[in-house]
Amino acid sequence: MQRSEQRDPPDGLAFDGYVPFLVLFGLEGMIRATLSAIVPIHAYEVLGSAVLVSVLYAANSVIGLFGSILLPLLLHRMERRRAMTLGLGAGILCGLMLVLHTPVALVLALVLQIVMNIIFEGVMNVTLMERLPRRLIGTFEPKRLLISGAAFTIGPWLGVALDRRVMPNLTFYLVAALALSLLLIYWLHGPSTPGAADAAKRDKPSPNPLRFIPRFIAQPRLVLAWLLAFGRSGWWIMFFIYTPIYVTRSGYPADLGGALVSLGLAPMLLMPVWARFARSHGLRPLLMGAFYAVGVTTIAAGLVSSHPIPTMILLVVGAWLATIIDAAGNTPFLRAVHPYERAAMTSVFLTFRHATSLVSPGLFAVTLWFFPFGGVFVVAGTIALGIGWLARHLPRTM
Repeated sequence: MQRSEQRDPPDGLAFDGYVPFLVLFGLEGMIRATLSAIVPIHAYEVLGSAVLVSVLYAANSVIGLFGSILLPLLLHRMERRRAMTLGLGAGILCGLMLVLHTPVALVLALVLQIVMNIIFEGVMNVTLMERLPRRLIGTFEPKRLLISGAAFTIGPWLGVALDRRVMPNLTFYLVAALALSLLLIYWLHGPSTPGAADAAKRDKPSPNPLRFIPRFIAQPRLVLAWLLAFGRSGWWIMFFIYTPIYVTRSGYPADLGGALVSLGLAPMLLMPVWARFARSHGLRPLLMGAFYAVGVTTIAAGLVSSHPIPTMILLVVGAWLATIIDAAGNTPFLRAVHPYERAAMTSVFLTFRHATSLVSPGLFAVTLWFFPFGGVFVVAGTIALGIGWLARHLPRTM
């Protein structure tokens, strides 16, 4: 009995190997990278308070958290081509809203950015799993991380420098242009028809993303993987938001904050080296050592925060150490999840991003109410030490 496999015809760029996927992920990564340092500075200038910036990011993350949970429902009800149009259209509007420099426009811009990120990632990941042959996925993922690392090496500095050194708002116009370019590429070279997957899902009942959560919580190794990812993401949120604000508060040019973020992310290009180390010596010692080192360095930055130069140096060193953690990626989850539950558990696991975006700014907002700005770094470092302690529960064979 022959096995028939129905596939959509490869129409254009979106289905010809993994290079087109790298192009799309690279452009979207550049959007996020160019906004990563300038938006916290912009928000601090518009709102006039680091506490309000923290509250804004925390409130916006509530939308992101619910959006990521409800995304399967959206993709079930809406054709992917239309969903991608909605997401990238939100990215275009995000850039244009930031040009207005008002609190209302700032809030709307952050919401639109979340909408773009969630929809783009959801549509692309599903399409990737369907269209890219299994033998190419192992080759694709390291290249995607490399392109992301390159984008975040130059993007944070470039975003601030274009806005402050070349022309005000140029970064925001560039973001709108990049989102428009992504949309045009998807329209012109992506799938021209709904395809078999879009047609088949109409006959299935709507998915209930909440029913997977109890099953996820019942598996300790999945919970541990979620906590490790939560801690990693939380430290990076602190670095992206509060390093540029700290530089600006200390009286230095805003583009120095962007440069520090870019410099801190430069070692992402060396992630393959640390990945080989993990394969040779195990994931547990890599993550424990890196989290402990990040924690100590970040706490030291908080303790000397009244001296800007040592603080900035320590934050950059902490970021270099944090890129070692990133080299592990989501390996603890991928090795812990059962193959037959991969799709369902992935939807729950990915909530760590928006959960971190909610908890971290909220926690730092409370910290800033009671302590000087350096308290943010002390709290972030203490959490990193706690996550390093949790990493000791990883299996020795991992």
